[in-house]
Amino acid sequence: MSLTFPTGIQQKPSGLSGLPNRFSRPSFGTLYGFDAVGGDVVDGALLAENGDYLLTESGDYLAFETASSTTYTNSNNSLTVGVTGTSATFTWVTVSGATSYRLLVGHLPTGTNYIHLLTPSFTTHTVDLALHFSAVQKPVYAYLGVQTVVGGPHVGGPPVNNINF
Repeated sequence: MSLTFPTGIQQKPSGLSGLPNRFSRPSFGTLYGFDAVGGDVVDGALLAENGDYLLTESGDYLAFETASSTTYTNSNNSLTVGVTGTSATFTWVTVSGATSYRLLVGHLPTGTNYIHLLTPSFTTHTVDLALHFSAVQKPVYAYLGVQTVVGGPHVGGPPVNNINF
């Protein structure tokens, strides 16, 4: 396979740059897009193909933010919730003799459970909270119930309260 460049204003590559996936791309001397570096640098700002920063109508830089991570734990450390952006990972301690676990995640003021997970064995679950809760339904709580007798009640420990995302 070869590259053919018609005569005119097109630039021919001055070299090839290796990429981690073992593919190569031509290097035209000027970089465009996300890998362009030079001039004034605005951390996190998105670049247009011509190297200009993207601006909102109000003149602010259009940028991205890295998601921060927060961990919430109940009072006896039996249930932990790690939140990064809107993704929450619920992890709980294995209880000897447990036949199933019931994880409830809901909205505190209303007490309504929007996520209800019943599982016989695993002790972790990840969910996108934004799919289940709106901005006005923050913060949320998580409660874990443990069943030790088949058909018996799920008895729980203290909830994890005030989970924000």
